[in-house]
Amino acid sequence: MTTSSHRVPLTARPKDLAMFVYFVAHIPLTLLMDLVPVYPWFIQTFIKPLRDFLVWYVATFKDPIMGNPDMMWFKTFLRMEGLIQLPIFIYSAWALYNNKRSAALWICVYSAHVITTVLPCIETLAMGKPSHFPIAISDNQKTLLMCMYSPWLFFPLWMLYECFGRVRSYEQGISTKKTK
Repeated sequence: MTTSSHRVPLTARPKDLAMFVYFVAHIPLTLLMDLVPVYPWFIQTFIKPLRDFLVWYVATFKDPIMGNPDMMWFKTFLRMEGLIQLPIFIYSAWALYNNKRSAALWICVYSAHVITTVLPCIETLAMGKPSHFPIAISDNQKTLLMCMYSPWLFFPLWMLYECFGRVRSYEQGISTKKTK
């Protein structure tokens, strides 16, 4: 008798579908916007439209974090996004699509990491005085930016909660099998 593997479609797994869409959407956002300030010098001429978009974004939304090349802590976060988070986006999208249990652990790793990188950005906006920023920014603009940054805090917080529960249930299933 042969056993066939049946993949449950994403549409039947709404939480997985939400996470899948998040990771798939985040891949181009990372490549086309977030990593632009840290791309190596030798490709800068090829990505001029991306740099122009970033300049437009900073001018339009008065984002002192994306617009401040001197904040080395933030550039470090961007490099970590490219080196750590981007591969996890790709793997997690694939694993969620294929209903792989291993996705939960990697989503926990990603979520914990991104929460600790987004919180300093929101804190900088919330507590920073206008004189601390290289761009003149009003309280209303700071509030708008905090609202724009917040989904990258709250959605990963939900994913961490959801996937940590899955990892725990997998762990309990394994320990139950070992004791039998």
